[in-house]
Amino acid sequence: MSKTKTEILSLLMEGNYLSGAKLAEMLGVSRTAVWKNIQRLKEDGYSIEAVTNKGYRLVEASGRINESLLAGTVQESQLFDDLIYKNTIDSTQNHAFRILDRYDGNIVIVSGHQTSGRGRFKREWLSPAATGLYMSLVLRPNVTNQNMIVFNLFLSLAVSDAIREATGLESGIKWPNDIFINDKKVCGFLTEVISADNIVETIVCGIGININPSVETDALGTATSITDELDNEFDVNRFISVLFRKIEYYYDKFLHESFSEIKEDWLDQAIIFNRELTITTVREKLRGKALDITDEGYLIILDGDHNIHKVISADIEI
Repeated sequence: MSKTKTEILSLLMEGNYLSGAKLAEMLGVSRTAVWKNIQRLKEDGYSIEAVTNKGYRLVEASGRINESLLAGTVQESQLFDDLIYKNTIDSTQNHAFRILDRYDGNIVIVSGHQTSGRGRFKREWLSPAATGLYMSLVLRPNVTNQNMIVFNLFLSLAVSDAIREATGLESGIKWPNDIFINDKKVCGFLTEVISADNIVETIVCGIGININPSVETDALGTATSITDELDNEFDVNRFISVLFRKIEYYYDKFLHESFSEIKEDWLDQAIIFNRELTITTVREKLRGKALDITDEGYLIILDGDHNIHKVISADIEI
């Protein structure tokens, strides 16, 4: 796909009307070039309507990842230097570790189907074809290991914000790295790092988001999908555009600001407070309630015996 055609597609992906004159101005091309590329997009199968005095609008909605739209989104990103897209893959996380030495910059690996998806604690992440968005972010942050404690908190807010903006659904965050809708899990992520001398050189963060329902995830009884929760049609490609924008925004904040700057926003979306929790750490399993989260990212737990626990890594059941 040509650069101009990809850029037009990316702009139209927002779902708003854009006139030929406005597109020409934004892209620095002629209105004739805009019209020709709109025709080529139609020939490619995209449904684009043209309304007098309003302009062009992309009306195609799709529950499947469109590689051309994805490429356009990554091309517009200030965060990622390279995109790797696979229709089917064993695991985006495994693939990231296989190829990360071939690239110097930030990479995003995306797939619509994993045969061996994995989550935290070596758990299997069910990834049937055409039901989810699976990706791994390869980032080069050059931060201390201590700073990495709050990375998942920034990222969880990015994903939850994206779901809320794109769908209007009230998603919530389960510390440290799960997103829920109506008390069912819709997204999880796995963050792994490569560090030396207390400096994190590379983050490899795998994200799995349930877009459409599947027999496998439905059987769990604890999971949901975005389309399960929506009454209207959902376009995964527009969602990806919002998601990448949010990831870029919050990753920049992670690099340059403390967690305290976004803590209130995180607390507003957290679903772990005012309820009984089961907390499993590497050393113990306990029941209790979450009282607060520190500026350093530690979760403060009050157990049934009124003991206070400061937790940095755990599995939480709600």
